[in-house]
Amino acid sequence: MAWLELAEMTTLEFAAAKPRLALLPVGATEQHGPNLNMATDTVIAHRVAQRIAEAMGPVAVVLPPLPFGLSQHHMGFAGTVTFSERTFLDACADVARSMKAHGVTHLLLVNGHNGNTQALGVAASRILYEVGMQAAVAFYFQQAADRVKAHGRTPRFGHACEVETSVALAVAPELVRRDALAPGEMVALDLPLGTNEQPFFLQVPIPFDRQTRNGVFGDARLANAEAGEDIIGTAVARTVTFLHAFLAR
Repeated sequence: MAWLELAEMTTLEFAAAKPRLALLPVGATEQHGPNLNMATDTVIAHRVAQRIAEAMGPVAVVLPPLPFGLSQHHMGFAGTVTFSERTFLDACADVARSMKAHGVTHLLLVNGHNGNTQALGVAASRILYEVGMQAAVAFYFQQAADRVKAHGRTPRFGHACEVETSVALAVAPELVRRDALAPGEMVALDLPLGTNEQPFFLQVPIPFDRQTRNGVFGDARLANAEAGEDIIGTAVARTVTFLHAFLAR
């Protein structure tokens, strides 16, 4: 293995490695329509963290992924599991405290679920000011926003869509139900500036089952692994550039 994976190390191996940077994949267990399985966000976050760690070398260790996130908006679909905001934030902070106790100085929260995004910003602040550890958040949709936009081919993509399914095909093809790829069965919303594909939109929580009948946005039939590799390769390269400077602080 070309990177350190905490779950596969012994305590003596970890102590000898002395990593400075811990990568915590943060995902979700939630519906992704008929296209993708419910571990999609967690598995993608883990695979992205592994790629980052491989590029960073032995300074970095990948932690076991956090498989639950903030998925209240998906609870209208069977099988979804969600944390409360307090539980989610406490879990992130507790992981940071554990790593700090073992000499790790920096934590990167590697996100795989957009619903976690705002809370992870709060988590990173708590880790810095309450735990006393340097923390940052990476999310491939953000670090590769230009490539995501280039490969988004429908007006409303972003979940179990052509983009996310392309990423899954590139990094974890076992997640994809290739015989069930489907377009989103969107529900019309009479809410000007209320959804994020509109310019100048407001932040407003809307349950997914009020936006899409099958849990899908966009059109997963348009997905391809090449697009996913472009997105993830770009996100990883940019994140690694950041991390070299982050560790030098």
